[in-house]
Amino acid sequence: MTIKEIAKLAGVSTATVSRIINNSGKVKEETRIKVQNIIDQNNYRPNQVARTLFKKKSNIIGIIVPDLSNMFYSKIIEGIQNIIDNTNYSLMISFSAGSDDKKYIDFIRKFQQENVDGIITSAFSGEYVTKIKTPIVMYDSANIEDNIIRIASDNKAGGKLISKFLNKNIKKVLIQHLDLSLPTVAERFNSLIAELNKRDITYNLVAVEGLSKKHASQKVLENIKHFDAVISVNDEYAADIIKESRLNGFKIPEDFQLVGYDNTNLAQYTDPTISTIDQQAFEIGKAAARRLIDRIDGNKNTENTIIPVKALKNESTK
Repeated sequence: MTIKEIAKLAGVSTATVSRIINNSGKVKEETRIKVQNIIDQNNYRPNQVARTLFKKKSNIIGIIVPDLSNMFYSKIIEGIQNIIDNTNYSLMISFSAGSDDKKYIDFIRKFQQENVDGIITSAFSGEYVTKIKTPIVMYDSANIEDNIIRIASDNKAGGKLISKFLNKNIKKVLIQHLDLSLPTVAERFNSLIAELNKRDITYNLVAVEGLSKKHASQKVLENIKHFDAVISVNDEYAADIIKESRLNGFKIPEDFQLVGYDNTNLAQYTDPTISTIDQQAFEIGKAAARRLIDRIDGNKNTENTIIPVKALKNESTK
């Protein structure tokens, strides 16, 4: 069945059928009902590419995710989906498998070729981001250009809250960290260090960028006897520290205390359960979807949205 055949059956022009399909222009109600009945009876489905060209709107939102196996990012996607399910939009998801800016730029160009209406992406740098004409929202990002909407948890508050888990008996801590040149990592790290310095708590750093979680845990345990607590990158790294500690005869929190980050499901399923900072990833995703749809609809507001964080004490700290 084609538009031409529908028009012939309805006794109207192809232009009238096109206006009804695309819900554009004035058409008599009785004509609209007649044409729609023919469309329904013949199970006609309009060509999406043709509709996109006609309406200059695809109803598709592109999403770039660095690592869907990371529970934090998968929760963000759930939040985005929660909002999108109540709209006419559908999602197109690409996985960048890292933080290489070139990959992000390639994905954005592909999305633009697909004529997506907007893009939600994790943070990347470079001047290219300021030249993107397609509406874009960045999540899990620090302050960037003024014309880009940023959705993120309160990293500075997160750093401060970590120190609340450290009781007065803790004098030395070991801190796992990722690439400190990443703005979001640096925000949290600098806030944490400021709090430790206020309390005269000494610390050593363990860089885990590029390491497997097992190797990262082993690096922590090599010198753990000299420390009272470990501040882990996130709940996933903390869960692996618990696993390796058990294999090496250490008990948590008796031998050392442990703090995670993100409040993923892992925090509740480990033994002991993990004291952690809830970034509210689901809310980040919902906020990103709402802000992007607003932008697509013409709202020019580029104010950042900062999601509050919460400290959740569990069994891995005293």
